Amino acid sequence: MMLPHIRCNHSAASINPHVFYLLSKGDNAGKPGFKPWANSFAVICSNKQCFDFYFWLVYGLWKDGRFKTRHRGTAIQFINLQDVRDLLKEVTPVIEPDWKKYQQVLEALSKLEKKKATLAEQIIATSNLQKHLLQMCFSNKK
Repeated sequence: MMLPHIRCNHSAASINPHVFYLLSKGDNAGKPGFKPWANSFAVICSNKQCFDFYFWLVYGLWKDGRFKTRHRGTAIQFINLQDVRDLLKEVTPVIEPDWKKYQQVLEALSKLEKKKATLAEQIIATSNLQKHLLQMCFSNKK
């Protein structure tokens, strides 16, 4: 599969329907998204298949912490364009032949993220209930 065109984000990049954005600064440098950030690269793909492949590949690389090893800077971490291109050139030939298996892994990760979100909601609800019960105890003592 042909590598996508990666460049600094400009408003002209959003004209293409097969574009996603890659955060370039901060602790989450390398994180992909569908909307541009102030400090982001535009990853422009030639078609929908290329878009899906590279978006989910970059998402997996970000989740695995592969961009962290390429972070530069002391106060504010960042990655540069060449780092992104080099990483994609290195990983694409390994993942592309096993794309179906990679998609299954991503589906499993998606299910785990949903469970994680549900558990986080339950923790918040439990904490709120505890707080409410304690407030009821103290309000009855007055």
